Amino acid sequence: MLSYESMTERQRQLYDRVNNTRNLNLSRCQSQIGDAEAQAIAEALKVNSTVTTVVLWYNQIGDAGAQAFAEALKVNTTMERLYLGGNLIGDAGAQAIAEALKVNTTLPMLYLSDNQIQDAGAQAIAEALKVNTTVTVLGLDRNLIADAGAHAMAEALKVKKTWTELDLSGNCIGKVGVQALEEICKTNCDPAVDFRCQINPLAFGYLPRCASAEELQTVFHLLSSGPDLQDQSASLPVLPAEIAERIMDEAHYWQGVKYTKRDWLRDCTNEHFKVTLPQGIDGPSIRVKAIRVLLDRWEDSKAAASCVFDLIVQDEQGVVRSELSVTPNCVDSTVELGTLLPASHPIIRQMRGGWQVRAQQDKFTDSVRSSWLYVGYI
Repeated sequence: MLSYESMTERQRQLYDRVNNTRNLNLSRCQSQIGDAEAQAIAEALKVNSTVTTVVLWYNQIGDAGAQAFAEALKVNTTMERLYLGGNLIGDAGAQAIAEALKVNTTLPMLYLSDNQIQDAGAQAIAEALKVNTTVTVLGLDRNLIADAGAHAMAEALKVKKTWTELDLSGNCIGKVGVQALEEICKTNCDPAVDFRCQINPLAFGYLPRCASAEELQTVFHLLSSGPDLQDQSASLPVLPAEIAERIMDEAHYWQGVKYTKRDWLRDCTNEHFKVTLPQGIDGPSIRVKAIRVLLDRWEDSKAAASCVFDLIVQDEQGVVRSELSVTPNCVDSTVELGTLLPASHPIIRQMRGGWQVRAQQDKFTDSVRSSWLYVGYI
């Protein structure tokens, strides 16, 4: 439990604000709500007896923040809508929220869209919903849920009779999971279940894995400290930090990506999609490691023409700093991937918090199921 006395000034400001509000909206917060801030907000929710809506779309809340909200849900009796979409919540955070749903009897609407929840998190939530009679609207779209998670949700649909809306679109549910959902929808038509636009399950394997700070530091230390070689009298040369980082970039060291921000277009609407980088997570600034465009085509469109994405990089003042283009290459029967790295695009090294990447396909095509823009950074 986080006491008021042990909070930072920023945490106390948020605590006081939440403690005296009925509707809280800190979506796309300029100063970015992370786990530390989320913990302060959660503490205030434990004692706020009037709040009904909490909106925290598109911040930097991870599992620790989700766990704090889970504890708040166990005691708060007034919250009706909780929006935690567009954050960094994974299975551990989802599992904590699932435990809270087993005892919470007042929250009807929960949105966990556009996070990093996989099958384990979805299965935990599904089990909780078998005993929870309050939640009627659940958003789990644009996560990483596959067949096992979809099957668990289908089983929950058989038991739970109070659904009105379940959104599982934009995950990576395969044919087995889709079939399970289709079967339950044939016999239970009351809830509106959306499982359209599933991404090829192989697609997410081509995205950079988010590394821990320890993993990143280990590799960087090997390059910059000159460790002794095993069974050799010699040692590696000591490299300056700038050179070590450059080597990691040019070696396509994806484990250098600690966080990702993403945006997507469903059904290939001819619009821009964009990613705005946060002002900082663990420090005053961030470093961008890569920009990736991921494209998933419909299965019957193998002979479709290539798509070119035009990218515009703007700084925090909205000034265009660079215009780039990328043509995704085929890496699977329906998946195409394009990558921009600092080694070939130096502007990436200049990008900082507040900068924005905008992307648009050069031409509209109905062969594309969905497109994703990822920016990986530390």
